[in-house]
Amino acid sequence: MSDPLIVGVVRSLQAGVRWLKAQVESITDPRDVAITMTALVVAERNARGHLVQRLGAALLRRQSANGSWSDELWDTAWASRALLTAGYLPSHPALQAALKFILATEDPQRGAWYEEPFETMLVLSLLAEADPDALKASGERAFGWLFGLQSTGGSIIGVRYTGMAISLISALPKELADKFAPISMKAVDWLRRDLADRDIWTNAAWSNHYALTALLDSGVSRDDPDLEKAVRWFLGAQAADGRWMQVSSIHDTATAVIALSRLLTVPLVEVSPAKTGVISASRENGNLRVSYQAPGAGAIMPTERLKLSDEVRAELGRNQQQVLSQVGRLRTRSGSTERSPSTGSAAASLHGELVKVGRYAYGHLFPTRIQMLLESSTADHVRLDVDERLIDLPWELLHDGSDFLCLKYALGRRIVSDQVFGDSRTRKVTDKTRILIVANPTDDLPAAEAEGARIAALLSKVEGVSVNHFSRDALRKKDFLLSLSDYDVVHFAGHTSHDPENPDESSLLFSDGDVRAFEIGRFLSRSPAIVFLNSCWSAEETRDTDTFSTMTRGLGRTFLFAGVTAFLGYLVPVPDESATDLAVTFYGALVQGHTIGEALRRARVEVMASRGPMDFTWSSAVLYGDPSALVVRPEQKT
Repeated sequence: MSDPLIVGVVRSLQAGVRWLKAQVESITDPRDVAITMTALVVAERNARGHLVQRLGAALLRRQSANGSWSDELWDTAWASRALLTAGYLPSHPALQAALKFILATEDPQRGAWYEEPFETMLVLSLLAEADPDALKASGERAFGWLFGLQSTGGSIIGVRYTGMAISLISALPKELADKFAPISMKAVDWLRRDLADRDIWTNAAWSNHYALTALLDSGVSRDDPDLEKAVRWFLGAQAADGRWMQVSSIHDTATAVIALSRLLTVPLVEVSPAKTGVISASRENGNLRVSYQAPGAGAIMPTERLKLSDEVRAELGRNQQQVLSQVGRLRTRSGSTERSPSTGSAAASLHGELVKVGRYAYGHLFPTRIQMLLESSTADHVRLDVDERLIDLPWELLHDGSDFLCLKYALGRRIVSDQVFGDSRTRKVTDKTRILIVANPTDDLPAAEAEGARIAALLSKVEGVSVNHFSRDALRKKDFLLSLSDYDVVHFAGHTSHDPENPDESSLLFSDGDVRAFEIGRFLSRSPAIVFLNSCWSAEETRDTDTFSTMTRGLGRTFLFAGVTAFLGYLVPVPDESATDLAVTFYGALVQGHTIGEALRRARVEVMASRGPMDFTWSSAVLYGDPSALVVRPEQKT
């Protein structure tokens, strides 16, 4: 396939994905939700996107008590495939209920569903991925009935069914795929002959999707003339606004995106503008004043006041620390580890406690009206403008009954303070970005050293980025302080020490001494844009904001008051491997062009999914800064 055609595919997909994302708020039909969700995952090859998570939650809410969606096999199969594509496991209760509904509707004689080849192939494809045992039990009868419909010429009823059959066979276990290979080969030959004397098979994108996908599943190369012919039709049939509209705009567009995405060798990057809601929280005469401004709202900001007792306020901060202190493998100077309980019951108990903490805090900190405004808004980013005297509260872990805010939104805090900021000039990341990576400066954290190497390798590939990477004793305390103002991004992977009695004595540990918080601001004549201290306690401040002066600052606020745009760190000790995974995922999303907040949200979700239920690293990370800030705008590559 020629390069100009691939460029056309990329632009077509960007427009199609952009159009689909713009429709998300108005989509109500479960089938449309499912197909849109699938298209976004397939195009971007990432199940962690905000809209994907949002659509998945919408699907789960709309599932009927009998396990189906709309009491329809078609909708239920599509919804189940969408959840699987988005990373939900077959063991998830919603998928188990859906499979139960599907299997109950099977014709016991033919092994088919509704005596319809379309629904039958949808179900068999789903079972091949989600329930191999059920496929084995039902498959023999179903395949016999289904493939008995193939004509001597190779077609199965028509274009759509023929394409589906080819893709179904390619998805079967090898033994079955080999058995039905002759049927697939005859079907592919028929699709090619049917296309020979026309521009495209049918007049609808959603139907042609099955035929184009079948060619790809059969193993044709990207420069195959029939493949190119079909692709050119898709590009020519797309409307100026990015959609395909032959039968149903959502279905046609989503299926076109799914098919064309198969032609890219790298994920599509189509970053939508951030929709930022702003929550402001301040203390006034012993009360809490909370307001919310939705994305695109007018000049009036709804505000409510509520009482928050000193006892409850202290309890909220303690609850978070007590739960999180029970989990995690500590990053220690000796490199030893402490393992937490690994049983499923222990994991469920700790997660349940964290949910309780979050829901309890949500009820105390957000008045009912503010809750309703937030939950009904279109925000995908939430900026918390927090009074400096309220920074000890667990804002990231507030739970609205459906999820933690830090997983549901790209979340970032901004401190509201009457203190004077430093004289340093805050820098914005430009096309010439200088990055400093300091890893394992005390020479006793091999995991941190590996982290530095991974991040350096990732960022060095980005055009316009210069990376200086130091490990072990290659960078001393003095040189670190003297070079801080030379960099746009500073990443530190090592030990930090938190002093709860004197936060400004908290420090970064180097081989030749400690860099204390009170020293840092003196050397920031020009602040980095981003500082990420990927170490235990790095974002922890005083737990008693009424006792200490706001001038007594820990590491995080020291960098912020010196002019840093965004600071990332942790509230408690975190496992080495998880901290590394979170950092690498964060930077990977950042260089794709996602906002700082969305990059962190994706990293949280990824770590939570990949590291298991006993790892709470995702819950300890904190971002101070505007979550909608952009660092990189990548060029789409193929």
